[in-house]
Amino acid sequence: MSARLFPTHRVMWLPLGYPWRPALARVTHCCQRMAMALEFTCTQHADPMDCPDTALIYHEPFDEYGIPIRDGGTGYLLIDNCPWCGTRLPASQRDRWFDELEAAGLDESDADALPAAYLTAEWRSRRA
Repeated sequence: MSARLFPTHRVMWLPLGYPWRPALARVTHCCQRMAMALEFTCTQHADPMDCPDTALIYHEPFDEYGIPIRDGGTGYLLIDNCPWCGTRLPASQRDRWFDELEAAGLDESDADALPAAYLTAEWRSRRA
């Protein structure tokens, strides 16, 4: 995506080797319409990045909400506000996630070797 077209938008992606996982049931969202959009399950596509009917995604470890980019990859356009209720969404924890993995000497591209807490929101609640 061209930065000239969307100079204030950030396109994000899932770390290499990181498999898509839906958010855990304990994650609460800003409104019922957001929750319903994120609960959508396609019977033909296990990965929401492959499904043309998936409007929004939530990446639990990074606490990010986004609009999938349909280019065959895992990119999404990060959104700052709920499209339905206008609530300001949480600040991304992406940088903190990478910083903590680096400090622990972990390789973010090896999803199988990451502690399970780093594949959910659990890692954020362990430290303040």
